[in-house]
Amino acid sequence: MKVGIIGGGAVGLLIGCHLSKKHTICIYVRSTAQRNKINTKGLFMDGIQYKKNIQAVLISELKQEDVYIVCVKQTHIKEILVEINDVVFTEPVLFLQNGMGHLEQVENVRYPVYAGIVEHGVIKKAENGINHVGKGLIKVASYSGNSETLFNLVHEMDEPSFPFHLYEEWEPLLKEKLIINTVINPLTALFRIKNGYILKVPHIERLAYLLCKEAAFVLNLDFQKAWGKVRAVVDNTGENISSMLSDVNKRRETEINAITGYILRNSKETLPNTAFIYDAIKAIESLYMTNEE
Repeated sequence: MKVGIIGGGAVGLLIGCHLSKKHTICIYVRSTAQRNKINTKGLFMDGIQYKKNIQAVLISELKQEDVYIVCVKQTHIKEILVEINDVVFTEPVLFLQNGMGHLEQVENVRYPVYAGIVEHGVIKKAENGINHVGKGLIKVASYSGNSETLFNLVHEMDEPSFPFHLYEEWEPLLKEKLIINTVINPLTALFRIKNGYILKVPHIERLAYLLCKEAAFVLNLDFQKAWGKVRAVVDNTGENISSMLSDVNKRRETEINAITGYILRNSKETLPNTAFIYDAIKAIESLYMTNEE
């Protein structure tokens, strides 16, 4: 297949490396520097070069592909949709974002939409280089597209070393990831800690417990199961730096609106802990955020 990967971040490069073994990959990026580096040097994953079947193009030069996989952060979804909506008519588009805010923006698009979550741990080391630090699954489901089309896509992309799993319903899938992001991302960003410290510091663990409880209430999820999953993810990714902490460290806009903001927008009740953590991260953005990449 011709696979268009929109976004040259850690997840986009990870998927590009793995899918290039069987498919023709075009990675759409925002900067000419990244485009030139990928086209000249290829991609590097854990020090191994991937160059065959890979090219990079600017997002503004989006062309027809068999499938598009959108890997940009929530903060860039709006501008990316402008490009996609001008080019894509009937081709499937798979969105792989944290949170659920992006789904509010694709209600009336003409192309088939699929949604998924990425459970891999990956760190971007350079414009064309990543370290794959934790293997997991990419879980996908149909949002507005044909289920048979998604079945065929999963069949084409799935590999034992890089599995794609098909699910019948998108909502439970995304809620499962959202509640984990709601707890881990803002707490690690606020306290500037690796994931594991959430359960090592009692006062932070209590905040995590309360955030999980409020989010589970809004999302209509079983709290004890949700809290168990959050704890398991924290344990399994203890040495990881969350994407929100990375954004704060680099003084970039975070995904707090699409994660914690989504919980607040969809609640009919007051959520004191969720509201506090939202305001805290927005305050950090206001004080320290720059426009630098």
